[in-house]
Amino acid sequence: MAEKFADLHVHTRASDGDFPPEDVVRLAKEAGLAAVGIADHDTIDGIGPALEAGKKYGIEVIPGVELSTQVGDAEVHMLGYFIDWRDEQFRGRLHVFREARRTRARQMVEKLCRAGVKIPYEEVLNAAGGGAVCRPHIAQVMLKHGYVETLQEAFERYIGVACPAYVKKYQLSPAEAIEMIHRARGISVLAHPTFLNPDILPMLIKEGLRGIEVYHSKHDASAIADFKRLAQQYNLLVTGGTDSHGFDVPIGAVRVPYELVEKLKTEQKFLWTQ
Repeated sequence: MAEKFADLHVHTRASDGDFPPEDVVRLAKEAGLAAVGIADHDTIDGIGPALEAGKKYGIEVIPGVELSTQVGDAEVHMLGYFIDWRDEQFRGRLHVFREARRTRARQMVEKLCRAGVKIPYEEVLNAAGGGAVCRPHIAQVMLKHGYVETLQEAFERYIGVACPAYVKKYQLSPAEAIEMIHRARGISVLAHPTFLNPDILPMLIKEGLRGIEVYHSKHDASAIADFKRLAQQYNLLVTGGTDSHGFDVPIGAVRVPYELVEKLKTEQKFLWTQ
């Protein structure tokens, strides 16, 4: 039997991805994957359409989410896998986050205006297509109006951390995110740890963290080896994926053995069917 693979970290147009959920699933199928994890920022709106597309294309869709949290000045992103995405309490909290994203985007547009970059807030909302509003949507509108030549320039000059138009996200702690994920009967996983000080890992584990994203498009061989060692040291589940938003990194460019999906399922069943 041929070995099966999964990409467990993919974004759709429901947040800041380039493709609608059905196209994401189709591209995962074309990449030869057996499973794809939908992990949009602060929203589960892409999961339903992705699951329907999974039936069409014969590929397993893993319902997930990526929550943004803060530790001091550092952003810590938390993935939740096999969440009960229909849970009303969970959906209610996500609605609060999405409204906070809209408020943040408006404040950033106002700051840009004071800096001489005049873009319509309504166009930012339109760029988001009714999904979670993210900084790339602001960058897209800036590019459209000729204020920057690339999306990267928008971040480096205006909307990146410590830049003139930057506004902090909704202040959610890792402990709150982990609790949210677990209340929705999901498995909490630390996303792309290469961007973080590893000293925070014991704190996250104490708060209930269950896994770590060892494989990622920004992790080189040395980082992968380090995170594998930490996973073994702390008895954490191993996951991985591209963190693809569409055109930036092809879906399936980072793939993990399907057995890691099975381990997530086993953990979820053990924890939440007692």
